[in-house]
Amino acid sequence: MNKYFPIKTDTACQLKWTWSTIWLYSGETLSCHRSDLSKVSINDFQNFHNTENKIESRKLMLEGKWPGKGCEYCRNIEQAGGSSDRQLHLKIPNLVPDELEQDLTATKVTPKILEVYLNNTCNLSCLYCAGNFSSQINNENQKFADSHSLDVDVFGTFKIHNITNQELYLKEFWKWMEKNSKQLARLHVLGGEPFYQKEFEYFFEYFDKNPHPNLEFNVVTNLMISKEKLINYMEKFKKLISQKKIRRLDLTCSLDCFGPEQEYVRYGLDLNKWVDNFDYLVTLKWLILNINQTVSVLTIKTMPELLKKINKWKKQKTINQFFSAVTPGPEYLKPFILGGDIFQKDFERIFELMPTNNHQEQEAVTYMKGIWTEIKSSSLDHNELERLKTFLNEIDRRRNTNWRELFPWIP
Repeated sequence: MNKYFPIKTDTACQLKWTWSTIWLYSGETLSCHRSDLSKVSINDFQNFHNTENKIESRKLMLEGKWPGKGCEYCRNIEQAGGSSDRQLHLKIPNLVPDELEQDLTATKVTPKILEVYLNNTCNLSCLYCAGNFSSQINNENQKFADSHSLDVDVFGTFKIHNITNQELYLKEFWKWMEKNSKQLARLHVLGGEPFYQKEFEYFFEYFDKNPHPNLEFNVVTNLMISKEKLINYMEKFKKLISQKKIRRLDLTCSLDCFGPEQEYVRYGLDLNKWVDNFDYLVTLKWLILNINQTVSVLTIKTMPELLKKINKWKKQKTINQFFSAVTPGPEYLKPFILGGDIFQKDFERIFELMPTNNHQEQEAVTYMKGIWTEIKSSSLDHNELERLKTFLNEIDRRRNTNWRELFPWIP
C-alpha cells in the first residue's frame, strides 16, 4: 500500500523531512530550494539533514506555523488559491522517513531524497544562474568585475561561499552514502553540468559494487554534450538497470522555451544540438524522460513553441513535465514584475497546448495554474522593471547581444 506523509498540520511540508540538498563544494545544505541555506561543518557532515535551521522549521510545522525563511512562496500561492510545491509533494507516496514510522513528532530523520551538487563545472551561462552554480558565469564575473558598481547584483543573487576543502566534503559524502544510501528512494545529481564533471563517473563504480535495486537515480542535465558521450552514458545506465543495480534512471533535461530567445536566456545553448540529443533519448524505451522548464519573465512568450515540440515527442514516448520558478531570485527575472495583463494571451495558449491525458500531465497543469494565479494577481513593478533593463543591458555589453531585438514587448 502507498504510504503518504503522515503529519497533517496546515503547514506540514514533506520536503522538510524527506528532502535534502547538499553542495559539496560549499558545505551548505537546505531542504527546499526556496528556503534558507545551512552551513555544514566538515566535522559534522554526517548530520547535514538535521541542521539547527531544518529542525527548527520542522518543529514550527508540527505546530501548524509557517517557518518563514522562504516558505512564504508556498504560503502566498496557497493564499491566492493556487497549488503550491508543498501541496504537490504531499501527494507523492512512499517517501516517509523511517523515523516517522515510530514517532510522528520526530525532527531528526534520515532523508528519502538526496540531491547533490558535486561542483560548479558547467558549459552554459544561464541568465537566472550564478557563479557558484556555473564555472562559465564565475569566469565571466571575474572578467567583468567592473559591473559590481551596478545597482543590480549580476549573477550573484544566490551566494554559496566557496571553500578550500572540497575534497574532504566529497570523501564525507561517500562515507554518508556507504552508511545511509540504502534508505534513499531517490538520488538526484545536479551541477553545473554533471556530464561534464569527472566526479560524476564514480557513481557507475559505486552502484556496480553496491547494488541499490530500489533506487531511482535522476540526473539533471542541460543536454549540451556530444552525442557520442551521451550514448556512452546511456549504455552504462542501461547495464546497471538490467543487472538490477539501480531501479531506474530519470534524465531531467532542462529547457524553458524555444527559439533564439531560449539561446539568449540559456547562453551557450545550441538548440539544434539539444533537439538532436533529445530525439535520440526519445527512442530509449527503458529511460524515464523529463523536461524541466524555468518560468521567468523572458521565457513565457515562447513557451508555447516548446510545448508544441513536446507534444510531438509525446507521440513517441511518455515525457514528464516539471516547472520551477526563478528561485530564490533575482526578483527582476520573475514574471510577476510585469503584471498579469502582458501574459494573458500567452497563458491561454499555454493551457490550450498542455494535455491532461494522465496524472502527471494533470499535475503539471495544476502547477502551472498556480503560477498563473499569482502572476495575474500581480501588478507592474516599475523599480524591478528598470532593474531588469539594467541587467539585460549589462548582459549585452558582456556578450555582444541585443535583448531589445528578441524581447521588444518588454515595456
